[in-house]
Amino acid sequence: MSFATPLHAAVVALGLIASGASNAQTSAAPAPSSSAASTANAPSGELRQQQALGVLSAINQAEINAGQLALSWARTEPARQYAQTMIRAHTENEKMLAAWKPDRSSAPAQARTTEAKAEAAALARHQGAAFDSAYLQAMVKDHRKALQTLDDSLLPAATDAQVRAFLQQTRGHVADHLAQAERLAGTPATGR
Repeated sequence: MSFATPLHAAVVALGLIASGASNAQTSAAPAPSSSAASTANAPSGELRQQQALGVLSAINQAEINAGQLALSWARTEPARQYAQTMIRAHTENEKMLAAWKPDRSSAPAQARTTEAKAEAAALARHQGAAFDSAYLQAMVKDHRKALQTLDDSLLPAATDAQVRAFLQQTRGHVADHLAQAERLAGTPATGR
């Protein structure tokens, strides 16, 4: 798919992002524990966990949408392969996450979504090799930020053992994604 102008690309990218959370599907995912079954009567710690999961959902959607944009724009096979990996991995994570009913409407989740829209618009201003470079640099930045968010906010908010295990597993995948993006972008590894 080719876009006539960077402005048209930005409109398409923002449309992809806007469809974000509504495209999440459920599949065979770990069953949520009974303590996470209802947030309506949940203690404040439980609500906090659901908000944290909403942030992870926003991160997933941002990576899926950026990957879709990259599949349309990237010129090099390594960037295209990385984009496909991000789409596949973050879609699977999103499917598994759905079992715990993340709060995608929370302020932190909405803030992450807003950041992703701005990043997509910035990416869409690039063409050719400059796009590939900008995409890979964005993936380095995004995955570093995702690791920090997991460590500082999401994991501490996990009150359910299954959710905590899921977030730990997710952290491992994000670290792998970061290492791959750093290698492709020629960016020094952070050792996270």
